[in-house]
Amino acid sequence: MEQVANVSVNPILGPIIIGTVLSGILYGSAVVQVYLYYQRFPADDWKIKSLVAFEISMQTIHLAFVIAGMWGMVIKDYANPQQLTVFPTPTVIAIILCSPIAVAVQGYFVLRVYRLSEQPLLLIIGGILVISKCALHLVFSIAAYIVRDAAPLVRNWGWSITCFLVLSIACDALVATSLSHHLRLRKTGFDRTSRIIDLIVVYTLATCLINSTTELAEAICFWTMDDNYVWLGLYVVESGLYTNSLLAALNSRTLLNRLWSSEVPLELGLSPKSSETARPNYWDQKVRPFKLLFGANDDVSCSSIKSPRSMLITVTHETVSSQADGAPVV
Repeated sequence: MEQVANVSVNPILGPIIIGTVLSGILYGSAVVQVYLYYQRFPADDWKIKSLVAFEISMQTIHLAFVIAGMWGMVIKDYANPQQLTVFPTPTVIAIILCSPIAVAVQGYFVLRVYRLSEQPLLLIIGGILVISKCALHLVFSIAAYIVRDAAPLVRNWGWSITCFLVLSIACDALVATSLSHHLRLRKTGFDRTSRIIDLIVVYTLATCLINSTTELAEAICFWTMDDNYVWLGLYVVESGLYTNSLLAALNSRTLLNRLWSSEVPLELGLSPKSSETARPNYWDQKVRPFKLLFGANDDVSCSSIKSPRSMLITVTHETVSSQADGAPVV
């Protein structure tokens, strides 16, 4: 980037502007989803509500600094191309804020994987990946705050970007493969119920693929395009993808509840003559995987179940019982 004064500023300012616009779009989507979440699931656990509040608060601050950084580069320093190699203070702060936003979401999904699989090894591996990514992210953020100049920063601290992107992709892959594998192991054997689980698996893979593809594109641009800020434009968008993936997962429980309300009674043969469904441990065997996955307790209603990154929605003992009794599902 030392030769930035001799080249067009378009490859440098263009990605910054596009990244800011995309961040604003993702923020608007997150605001709508937060509103829907608090309207639809008022009985959710306070820890999940706090996580949602934390994410939208951090996204608000993050977007404000992204816009301020863009203003400094595009308006304030436009007539001085030499300054384009120096990160403005708001941009550096926005880089720092990306770490807690992404780490909080990934940590949540790792815990959901552990609750479903009940395998401490997955929790340990996922925890190491998340903590290591956070540490490397903070290392690069602190270096960016101290160095500021993009050329020496990328040359001396670029390894930290490469490492935390690889760790992030690995964490997403762990979540996707673990959830898919353990959900398939918990299939009930009923055709429609199995199709719902297959749909959940597809949503899991699709959601993780979006995040991982963005991070992979960011890494490739960082490695191959050292004369522009394409990687930085993708970088500021990344945190918005994580927040929206969490909110989409929580809000999409409404859809699966509707699917269960319309399909489960016929699928499972809920009738007074059904001897299988009358067994005391029947519902524990069939519904327990969803309760573990969404972090529900036995005394929690369906509206308070948590769901993982993909569009996972709740099925609980209370949900199916209310359907068997003819009560409407909220």
